[in-house]
Amino acid sequence: MMNYIWIAMLLLGIAFAGVTGQMAAFSDQILSNAGEAVEFVIGLAGIMGVWSGIMNIARKTGLIDAAARLAAPVMRFLFPGLTDKETVSAILMSFMANVFGAGNSATVFSLQAMTLLDRQNGGRETASNAMCMFLAVNMSMVQLVPITVLAIRSETGSANPESIIIPSILAGLFSMAVSIALCKYYERRDRKKWRRS
Repeated sequence: MMNYIWIAMLLLGIAFAGVTGQMAAFSDQILSNAGEAVEFVIGLAGIMGVWSGIMNIARKTGLIDAAARLAAPVMRFLFPGLTDKETVSAILMSFMANVFGAGNSATVFSLQAMTLLDRQNGGRETASNAMCMFLAVNMSMVQLVPITVLAIRSETGSANPESIIIPSILAGLFSMAVSIALCKYYERRDRKKWRRS
């Protein structure tokens, strides 16, 4: 769907430039923005590379296992019945990357965690409660330091890129609390239906 949207936007831009006689300016802007996009992506790639390296070091040195032990009560609340260490580690690494604002770096861990959760769900077409909870929490996770957003604001010339940290934390806490509450509500509702049937 997004491909069609991008194609439609590009065609509309070309048509508008042709009608208004701005085709040369349109071409110049495309080339200029393409170069800026490459520079921007390279800058973000550096941040993601550093974060991915830190997460791999944390995994190999046992820091992830230590974090798993500390987070055990929270994990039991969010994912009751989940005991597989590999799945718990993947979920924790995804959560930690999101907490520190490196959401793009969390993608690999998130995909791994969802694959493991799907395997435990037997590959069914209907997502399990654990899969729904992981997705909801992962998408609404609070960010203590939104690294990616800070990098974008800094690169685009923001006078005070750090001004979004407190609002970001507050919004993240609220959205995460609502997401967890909704997932728990539907889990309880489904459990009651299953008992009645």
